[in-house]
Amino acid sequence: MNLTQAPQGVRLKIVDISGGEQVCRRLLSLGFHAGDEIERVSQGILRGPLLVKIVRSGCSVAIGRGIAAKILVEVADGPQ
Repeated sequence: MNLTQAPQGVRLKIVDISGGEQVCRRLLSLGFHAGDEIERVSQGILRGPLLVKIVRSGCSVAIGRGIAAKILVEVADGPQ
């Protein structure tokens, strides 16, 4: 599933980042790496941007739905 389809408040693992080189480079610079754990914190009103917490750093980042759709995730195993 992609990040826009993922449940809110659940720890997720990034499986892959699809998209062009610029999208991948942008997400890497924001701290999104394959294998990292993230958590979808909230979403904007009327299909606005998503607020995503990067578990490793504790940093929260707002990203648009178009880019969020390119982040493929699965529910993370292990302690929450």
